[in-house]
Amino acid sequence: MDFIEIAITNIDGEAAEAVSEVFDRYGYGGAVLETAPPDFKQVTVRTVIPAEDKGLLQKIEMILALMGKALPGGLPAPQTKFIGQNDWAESWKENFHVVKIGPRVVIQPSWRDYSPQPGDVVIRLDPGVAFGSGLHPTTSLCLKILQEMPLTGVDMFDVGTGSGILSIAAARMGAGPVRSVDVDDVAARVARENFTLNGLPDIQSDVGSAEARGGKRWSLVAANILSNILIEIMADLKAALAPNGQLILSGIINEQEKPMLDCLTEHRLRIQSRYVEGDWIAFVVRK
Repeated sequence: MDFIEIAITNIDGEAAEAVSEVFDRYGYGGAVLETAPPDFKQVTVRTVIPAEDKGLLQKIEMILALMGKALPGGLPAPQTKFIGQNDWAESWKENFHVVKIGPRVVIQPSWRDYSPQPGDVVIRLDPGVAFGSGLHPTTSLCLKILQEMPLTGVDMFDVGTGSGILSIAAARMGAGPVRSVDVDDVAARVARENFTLNGLPDIQSDVGSAEARGGKRWSLVAANILSNILIEIMADLKAALAPNGQLILSGIINEQEKPMLDCLTEHRLRIQSRYVEGDWIAFVVRK
């Protein structure tokens, strides 16, 4: 099958979140978000659709045009590019490079070479086309938070695991047991493949959300998901948390901090730490 790539380039976090929701709904494999360290302020969002579906392309372009009128900063015109069937399997890999996040974690695409340095926590990933060709700031925040925590022997529940990157990082730094879930069965499959790639086949991986906690409460719960979904599932996240356990919440755009704070108050969760990267916020909270 041939594809058309649709891209909205160099937009802020609020616009990127809105565009991602459209691409997640209509794109093949969802939205791809690309950001560049160190400030992560400019985001490019991509998706692909079958080249033969001209009606779908027109529909997406119309939705983006209407959305641009509603957003304070507007939206640039979408860029489109034809991707032939023979190019598709490799084209999404082009912008993946080895990147270091924080003092220890190194993300190594499985097709790139890297010589580890002393103290490195190397995570080898084969993310698959559905999970982007850049490291989103919400993930970067979580990885930096994990590096600040003593994880040896800590059990962890990773909600919305995506490629499995947070589960792998935590396990590499001594956490265990680790359980990961995602509502997308493709994500769950990709995560399992990445666990095996990193020599961590014992990490549990299932399709589901915060309610699929494996019949136990966890000392550490991580949820890197859009903030409106975090708010919807907060009761389940709290239920998954052991007494005095820690909950990492990431995926919160600046403009949505107030609703998140209200939600935390409603559920009687105490803020332990607040982190910011670009337009994005993360919290570590406790019961």
